[in-house]
Amino acid sequence: MLIDTHVHTDHSDGLHSVRRVIGDAAAAGVGLLSITDHDCVDAYPAALGLAKSRGIRLVPGVELTTKDEKGCSCIHIVGLGIRINAKMRRVLRKITEARGASDRGFLDNLNRYFGARHGGWKPTGGIKPSVFHNMMANARSQNIRISEKEMMDVFLKPELWTPIAYELTVDEAVSRIKEWGGVPVLAHPFDFSNDVRVVFDRFLAAGGEAVELCKYRYKARSDALDGLSMPQLMKKEREMNEWTIGIAKKHGLKLTMASDHHDGRRA
Repeated sequence: MLIDTHVHTDHSDGLHSVRRVIGDAAAAGVGLLSITDHDCVDAYPAALGLAKSRGIRLVPGVELTTKDEKGCSCIHIVGLGIRINAKMRRVLRKITEARGASDRGFLDNLNRYFGARHGGWKPTGGIKPSVFHNMMANARSQNIRISEKEMMDVFLKPELWTPIAYELTVDEAVSRIKEWGGVPVLAHPFDFSNDVRVVFDRFLAAGGEAVELCKYRYKARSDALDGLSMPQLMKKEREMNEWTIGIAKKHGLKLTMASDHHDGRRA
């Protein structure tokens, strides 16, 4: 049975509807699936019925985006097997509203940044499905050549960020997931060019319980992956996941399998 415990829909930054994501999973032979939209559980409960109709066991999930801390930028923690209720939805709504307000200010700063460097830059509009996706698409439409890694380097410039009124630390994210009856899983630990050892130490100190093996071949946003050919990416992906397995065994962490599906490329 194929397993995928980390996929996204158009309720957060995925490009496809819940129905299509579940249909694609069924067509691929996935028997156990978790929809883990960013700070959002709006795919549920409808997704449960759709999955059942396609013979898929669906595990309720969410992916929490944590506050930047020293050495840990853009750490994402997946919660699997969570119990969805009104109280949880209120917490997530508070997170997404704060991040949405921040993203709109961030987008304004990005448009000014690119406008100063590319004459005639046509501003990117909208923060859905994500500021990153929209900036990449807009740059391509204007024939501006920029890789995902180069765009991420711009995104990580602190002077472009805008304050987020409410966000969770790694400790708080792990605690919330446990409060909601779920298992906290460290998502794609090698992403975003953090020192993976620092990330693991932070996650373990917070009480994390699992880590995912990830399809890194589509994540060219880190120094370790930028510029590699597909065969090289596949080799590097294996090395990263083998290292993760070793760390999981050392610390007694569970392992999950994840595509981080956002669109057809990551199916």
